[in-house]
Amino acid sequence: MMSEVHVHGVATEDARAAIEGAGARAVAHGGLVAIVTDAAAETRAAALMRRHWDVLEAVAATATVVPVQFGTAMAGDETVATEFLAPRREQLVAQLAALDGKVQLSVKGAYDEPRLLRAVVEGSPAVARLRERVRGLSEAAGRNERIRLGELVASEVDRLREHDAGRLHAQLDPLAVAASREPAGGLQTAVNSAFLVERARTAEFAEAVDAAAEELGDRVELRLLGPLPPYSFVADEEHAWA
Repeated sequence: MMSEVHVHGVATEDARAAIEGAGARAVAHGGLVAIVTDAAAETRAAALMRRHWDVLEAVAATATVVPVQFGTAMAGDETVATEFLAPRREQLVAQLAALDGKVQLSVKGAYDEPRLLRAVVEGSPAVARLRERVRGLSEAAGRNERIRLGELVASEVDRLREHDAGRLHAQLDPLAVAASREPAGGLQTAVNSAFLVERARTAEFAEAVDAAAEELGDRVELRLLGPLPPYSFVADEEHAWA
């Protein structure tokens, strides 16, 4: 009986040592290798996703990887070779060439809420006036004004976020091959961006993030994640791995 395997990513033959070091194995076809692990008894989605990330990130620490969408499972190694690698070989070779020597560095920033709100009030006379007006009103009497205040604050936060993200990208984009702005995850999200960076420039990029954090001040806390597999820079991922 064939054992189901999970496919995590694709690399070239010279990544075999990195793949084995990540607790996975390589299924080869046409000069490419799929990074696979056997289906485990563990079935919780969170645990499986963590394993998927751990394998990819361990391999990507030293090798170029094309990540495969989480949840890609196939009926054994032969199926991976003939039904996954073979039909996509040309596309995968091109993607690996484009990503060769590059990693993803993600920059996430969160606003300090009290400082954020203070900046919004100080930067918007309309917010400041409406805020003062609703302070003396009861919950019922000030309902509409409070709704309007919430809308104004959200609009000002969007404006501030665009300004801060723009400053950050102006400093970091020149150090990257490509950049991607991801959607904000909530009101307190200042920036959520991914950068494709030459592996040799990761230290330089990290120094630039530190400098950007100094300029943004204590209103924003920046975090640099990576090096990571190029999750945000795999072309047509949804269609390629269907």
